[in-house]
Amino acid sequence: MKRIYIILTLSLLTLRGVCQPVIISPSFPGSVDLFDLFEVSFTLGDSYVNPYDPDTIDIYALFIAPDNTTFKVNAFYYEDYFFQQHSDGYEVAEHNASLDGWRIRFTPNQVGNWKFRIMAVDANGVSQMPNDGAKNYYFVCESVLNADGFITVANSRYLQREVVRNGRKMFRSFFPVGPDVAWYNNKGYDPEKPLGIYQYKRYIDSLYNNCNYMRIFLNRCQYLSLYGSEYTQIENGLPKVYFDSIINQKDSAELDYIVSYAKGHGIAIMPSIFTCENFELNDDGMKSEQNKWPNNPFNTILHLSSPCCFFTDADAKRITRNLVRYVVSRWGYATNIMSWEFWNEVTHVLDKDSNCGNIEDDVVDWHVEMVDCVHGNDPFRHCVSTSMGSNVEDYSSLYSSLFDILDFAQAHRYEYIQNAASRRQISFRLYLRTIQGHTLCPSKPFFQGEFGFDQNDTVPKNEDKDPHGIDLHNSLWSSLFSTSMGPASFWWWPYVDTCALYHRFAPLLYFCQRLPVLSDSFTPHQTGRVVSNILVFPNNLETYYMINDTESSIYGWSQDTAFAYQSLRRLTDSVRIEMDSIMVIDPSNQDTTYKRVADYYFVDSVVFDPDGYVYTLDPAKRPAPSSNDNTITIPITNQAVGTLYRIQWYNSETGISYGSIQSIYVQQDTSGNKFLSFGFPSFIRDVQHQVVNNTFGDAVFSIHKYTIPTD
Repeated sequence: MKRIYIILTLSLLTLRGVCQPVIISPSFPGSVDLFDLFEVSFTLGDSYVNPYDPDTIDIYALFIAPDNTTFKVNAFYYEDYFFQQHSDGYEVAEHNASLDGWRIRFTPNQVGNWKFRIMAVDANGVSQMPNDGAKNYYFVCESVLNADGFITVANSRYLQREVVRNGRKMFRSFFPVGPDVAWYNNKGYDPEKPLGIYQYKRYIDSLYNNCNYMRIFLNRCQYLSLYGSEYTQIENGLPKVYFDSIINQKDSAELDYIVSYAKGHGIAIMPSIFTCENFELNDDGMKSEQNKWPNNPFNTILHLSSPCCFFTDADAKRITRNLVRYVVSRWGYATNIMSWEFWNEVTHVLDKDSNCGNIEDDVVDWHVEMVDCVHGNDPFRHCVSTSMGSNVEDYSSLYSSLFDILDFAQAHRYEYIQNAASRRQISFRLYLRTIQGHTLCPSKPFFQGEFGFDQNDTVPKNEDKDPHGIDLHNSLWSSLFSTSMGPASFWWWPYVDTCALYHRFAPLLYFCQRLPVLSDSFTPHQTGRVVSNILVFPNNLETYYMINDTESSIYGWSQDTAFAYQSLRRLTDSVRIEMDSIMVIDPSNQDTTYKRVADYYFVDSVVFDPDGYVYTLDPAKRPAPSSNDNTITIPITNQAVGTLYRIQWYNSETGISYGSIQSIYVQQDTSGNKFLSFGFPSFIRDVQHQVVNNTFGDAVFSIHKYTIPTD
């Protein structure tokens, strides 16, 4: 009773503004496992008008590791929500005010005895806990047999992850494998019936053991959105608006669940904080579209004159810094946050606002400021990135300047499903885009953060024209060996879900998990050449591979061109020929030209073989080998003739080795050119009997220079 009286007295004094902030009853566990969440909860003896502004109230903890390294971690204001699933399947959220307060989240990265203290600063002064004469609180970090730590940049090509395996700490390669899962849906399109965490639970359950990565949006009204209009919460007949001094705590609680559940299922996340869509002007100037600038609180509350003012206005930047700080404080503990993504397609803000002018320097300066904000508040320095749309070639200067200050570069790529010509193959375009991405910013890894068929009301959907994910399969494998930091991330997750195609990612995950941390000396290559604007591959074997500078390791994927998606559709769908102006990229020197040439388009309303291979995967409809030669040739420059290599082939549908290892040797032709020559597996592409014996007519290979062991 006496203790309650003291706290109450201190609270009253604080309310009168005559003493420093009062931290009440910190609670925390006495021990935690390595790389697991350590959480401190407490309340304050006062409330604050804006608990998200450190200039109003700044609370943080100083953690001291067993080796005396110090980590500063910000506290964050927290409101507790619990969720139930309605009998109709949608989410029902309830606020549990009794557990509201403040939290500090931290993940210890060392085994042993840790200590920490809590500091609070407001306009009245500074408080420290503990304040009973002791200097610190204490807890123990326990050892574990297996755990996944933080993801960081390994070099200018790839990422890595600190892990514990059989009790030993080490670094492993981390290749993000998985689709975008940007938002959840609503039951019956009713915004007041969000499927919420229950749809994400189902998504994550489906990703489990198939993927290790997904990307989500944090700013999508009607769905997960930390600021802006919340259509699942109605006040006075209108959606509740969150902004500046009010962050959406219900959706924050949803994100708590998603991050934690994903971590338990081996899924890393890239949260995208802002999206261009919310900063786009409607074509008709009406407020009919909810996720547009007319409904953005930076417009409706802050009254910015233009979306582009977001990057320069002092108040806008203050509010944004506080939002970024909150995101990092609340979820920065998570070892499964692969990266903070500031923007989804930031260039589209510049594209669609005619009042912007040339503000590329402002965009770069804004990112510099936000990178500093993250680094000043994220003790484990998660990666930071942003993304551009499909028009990278229009912003080459911005691209190089922007990604020079970030941890990896990102762009998105879409192709129309009706384009039939071989030069339109998404697999080849993704390969070219990766080369372009590295060329514009060679010091940073590159990631194709979105890809897929472009879709609109007049273009058929993936589920109609590619129900078995043939193009998905082909694009994933080809992009993996383009020296991207991972296979391209597929955008149309409802298609993946509807057609149950999660297993298409699994072979890449299995294969990548067994790769070492690759060096940044790997460069991408392919065996095709452009002839009369058409991509031609020797022996009709489309081969993409990457090789390191010492030519000691080669990884790649090869496929009979008859199994390219466009080739398969030409067996089943009607095609028309039209003249079209197309962009042609020469892969040897990246020269870009526009030429008006005859192009092919599918007549989507006419299918002359609905039982064809694209639609059924019927083995009886499977194409025969498109040549009588299984030979693949890779040039070699700095190894002697006769140097021994060993090649191993892998099943593209499982990622598992076929078992046998073949010896091959460096050869030389009459012109002095050196090369490796080897055969595509004849048990897959049986040219003698004119049959292909697997689903996609392809296989994956690894080739390593063999060094004779010495005693």
